[in-house]
Amino acid sequence: MTNRVRYLLLLLLALALVWGVRERFDPRLALYVDDLLRTRSKPLTIPFDPELAVRLYADTRPHIGKIASLQKGLVLVRRRRELVEEGYGFGLPIIEADGVAYNSRHADTSLVQQGAQATLVKTYSIDMADRPVQFLRLKYQDVAPLGTVVFSYTIRSPDRIDVKVDFRGLNADWDRAYLMNEQGARAFNRYRTPGGVREDGATVGIWEETVAPFGCWEAPAYAVAFCVETESDQPGYVGRERYNQYNWLGIYTLSWSGIDIRVEAPLDFYTYTIRVHSATDDTSSLPGLVVWDVTGMGCLPRSSPVLAWAGSGTARGSS
Repeated sequence: MTNRVRYLLLLLLALALVWGVRERFDPRLALYVDDLLRTRSKPLTIPFDPELAVRLYADTRPHIGKIASLQKGLVLVRRRRELVEEGYGFGLPIIEADGVAYNSRHADTSLVQQGAQATLVKTYSIDMADRPVQFLRLKYQDVAPLGTVVFSYTIRSPDRIDVKVDFRGLNADWDRAYLMNEQGARAFNRYRTPGGVREDGATVGIWEETVAPFGCWEAPAYAVAFCVETESDQPGYVGRERYNQYNWLGIYTLSWSGIDIRVEAPLDFYTYTIRVHSATDDTSSLPGLVVWDVTGMGCLPRSSPVLAWAGSGTARGSS
């Protein structure tokens, strides 16, 4: 064996060791390979029209960015493309207790149908602690579950999703919860204030504290917008991140636009509304809600029994 080959093998071994350590603390490659090799259950999907839908995964997909290994809420789908990027999706809990933010790695999903009305349900196990990044320390650490938080997403009309949050499953004392409502920053790059003024998303801060009424995030290239509605003066945050972040684990691309709600303990239930508009700048109206058939080849009226098919079923820190 020549010296050149020996040095090359040592270099490859060193790179493999470094990559193995990195995967131990942030298993992005493992998740990607697992997605390629494993046959996974289909997510729950309910379209609003032939080009606009929401999707709910039971596992941690889609595996993108720093939160690849964490659960997501409703993923917005436009023209069969998921727009969530590195966002948490619509309706996901982060629980703060004793100064530590807790996320979810495991969850269960189901679909409940009452007549023509569909409700997607996701039970989040609060089983992941979010720690500041330090050398050779996991950012997202598995912990004994604090309990569960149940989100029910009810489709009330072609553009309205009523969200009900049930905190009664939390077994530990908690201080506050952040209800995350986010999609991708590349798509949603324009913010419309409650007064109707449109602003470039790049001018919006990472997490600007505000109170309801909130505005809306718009995706001009996809002709779609989402808004979050709750009672007046409810505390929350409007924010957007679209940049690269560097630490000892490598490079992360942060890419989310969101309107997140803060609620204080003690609390059993909380409700709010998400509106998704398939619209031009003039906010055109939506057609009636329809549901894709099982083969994905066409659409069925909302009242179709095929709706029962369900496939299978700090909050935003920079560290």
